[in-house]
Amino acid sequence: MGKSTFLKEQWCNAINASYITFDEIETATRANNYPAQLLNSYTENQSKKLIIDEAQKVPHIFDSVKAFVDNKKRMAAFTLSGSVEFSDKAGVTESLAGRMGITKLYPMTLRELSKQPFAAPWVELDFFSHEPIESKAIDKWIQRGGMPLFCSLDDADERFNLTLSWLDAICYRDINQLKGGRYQGDIAYKVLKYIANKPFFSKSQLAKDLGVDARAFDAHLDALEKLFLLYKLPALGNPRAQPRYVIFDAGVINTLRGVEPNDMTQEDCFISLLLNEIFSQYEYSGKLKPELYHFKTRGGAAIDLVLKANDRLIGIEYVNHVNLTPYQLRGMKSFLNKHQNAQGYVIAPIQSPYKIDDNISVIPWNFIG
Repeated sequence: MGKSTFLKEQWCNAINASYITFDEIETATRANNYPAQLLNSYTENQSKKLIIDEAQKVPHIFDSVKAFVDNKKRMAAFTLSGSVEFSDKAGVTESLAGRMGITKLYPMTLRELSKQPFAAPWVELDFFSHEPIESKAIDKWIQRGGMPLFCSLDDADERFNLTLSWLDAICYRDINQLKGGRYQGDIAYKVLKYIANKPFFSKSQLAKDLGVDARAFDAHLDALEKLFLLYKLPALGNPRAQPRYVIFDAGVINTLRGVEPNDMTQEDCFISLLLNEIFSQYEYSGKLKPELYHFKTRGGAAIDLVLKANDRLIGIEYVNHVNLTPYQLRGMKSFLNKHQNAQGYVIAPIQSPYKIDDNISVIPWNFIG
């Protein structure tokens, strides 16, 4: 189920609201020409709630919504959805600051794929009180991702072609809805493809490899973050170090690579899955979004993720092996030596959890969701 389907089939009934979408040309044209009249009509003279899907396609509707909210002072009178952060949308002059709460809808979680009840082990740091996820859901996410339309398709070629079409729409159309426009689809697509194959990179080297001016490259990289296609993970405690970039969905990673995931490429897909689980669990629990980093010493010892939330520092390392070696724990040991009050979690394809010491726990990979 995607964003629009959720709004029409579930949220609309849950809050007893009317629904319109600016994907419909006639509705968008009416909103452009007579915004106040349209809002009055669909809210039955401001007595009923209204859902506006793809609201960013008619930027000045935000001014009219602001006027309605200020006049009536009704809580949750409007639900506005879009595929970009509204504050970064070209033409949106009114941010609705102080009048709007923002919720991000992530790709499907493992529990949604498995049709299991919601749980938030990364919020609670309790991985043992809930029924484990079905392992087949993890395999499916790593191969297909969590985008509802794409991950439901069994035919790999159909899934690949549909994902490519979606990426084309993002890179060649949606990116130019952002403030500062003037983006080039070819550059945006090349940047995504490069990162899918090489999440750690030098900006100057990448710009050189792509034959792109450094400033143009930075602008496109920033735009892809604002479109929620990329997660940027700074290096913990070292702002000068290169950040790690992770594409938000494994299905998109595999499409950009042009291959099905294997042992060499599975790690990046799993890190994308971990980020999705952590962010969605905090979001859907109503908690503040945590800070996420990567960790790497000058000597090369590294761990995949560091989660910082509520004064807690959690090191996370994914290992695709049942039997851990001291070398594989080198990065975690370095992280914990530097951060004495931190905790470490190693995620591995094992059956039962166990502790290495007081600070390092090894948990099965189907305990993460």
